[in-house]
Order: sequence, then C-alpha cells, then structure tokens
Amino acid sequence: MNIYLKRNHYIFLKMVVANTLEKDKRRTDSYHKKCLHDECWKASLKYSSQLNKNSKSNDLDNLCHSIYGQYINELQSRRLPMKNKNYIQIWSTMLNSVKRGNHTQMAIKLLYQTSLQRSA
Repeated sequence: MNIYLKRNHYIFLKMVVANTLEKDKRRTDSYHKKCLHDECWKASLKYSSQLNKNSKSNDLDNLCHSIYGQYINELQSRRLPMKNKNYIQIWSTMLNSVKRGNHTQMAIKLLYQTSLQRSA
C-alpha cells in the first residue's frame, strides 16, 4: 500500500510540473504577442501624429497614401504581424474616407485618437 501511494504521488507531481511548464510557456507566448501588438500601435501613433499635424494640407490624398506606405513599410521591415489586425483596419478606413472625400479631417483625427488610446 505504501509503495502504491509513493508511485501515485510521483506521477501526480510529474503531471503538476508538466502543467506548470505548459502554463508558463503559454504566458510567455501571450506576453510576446502583446508586446508585438503594442509595438504596432506605437508605430501607428507615430505616423498618425505626423498625419494629424499636416491635416490642413492641400494635397491630403497623396499625403495620406504616402504616410500609410511608410507605416506599412515599417511594419514589414520590423516583421510585425499585419494580417487581420485592428491597427491595419483603421488605416484602411481612413484611406477609404479620404478617397471618397467626405469628412477627411475627421477620419484623420479618429485615426490619431484611436492610435493614441491603444498605444497608452
């Protein structure tokens, strides 16, 4: 009976250690994903603040596309995730608003405000 208890206790401890290691791995992966997400929003804030400063420009369409290109280029060069992400979607929404020509400055301010809130 005593040998049986020791054996089961050893198996139990082995399972607990394995579960703890797996949990730590998931936490590390989650933290890494969060850091990448935060970096993307900080880059978005950097470029949206440039766009917000020049929002009274005459050639706003070209300026928006140029700054968007710089933003995408930085994300690609730093190998940050870009597929199905909110920070890409908000830039696309802003570009669509600028392309249509309605509420252009409001779209830029919304982009800047969202980037500011998400990067903090």
